[in-house]
Amino acid sequence: MTSLTYEETFPAAPASKLQELEERLGARLPQPYRDYLATQDGGALEGYNNHGIEIICGVGDVPKWSSLWHLLNTQSDVIPDGFIPVGSDAGGGLFLLAVAGADHGSVWHQSSETEVDAAGNVTPVSRERLADSWDEFLSSIEPLD
Repeated sequence: MTSLTYEETFPAAPASKLQELEERLGARLPQPYRDYLATQDGGALEGYNNHGIEIICGVGDVPKWSSLWHLLNTQSDVIPDGFIPVGSDAGGGLFLLAVAGADHGSVWHQSSETEVDAAGNVTPVSRERLADSWDEFLSSIEPLD
């Protein structure tokens, strides 16, 4: 899977929580991400890395600071349709996983900086594709010295 170093990890997510998430989304999670959660339900990464990701979100019995559910509920105004938050950086930026559409399975980083248009719509200043799949994303994370 991955050779990431974690400060804290959480045991496998219960199948019931994976099913609950898929029901909420109305879509099946990309298999590599589903397999990851079924093995390890996220955690806090150790040290700094090239992507700046600090937390990989979990869906089971995890603290609020690492809960995908918490981010879905509190950041819904900036999470685009067809995406779920799968991680965060120190500045509040989100790592997003496409769960629908042509980009299904790809991983993105979205800045915490937002703009508000005349109609009051909130949009992130930047969103960048990082990988075509969850496994590719995890493999691309490299520690910084």
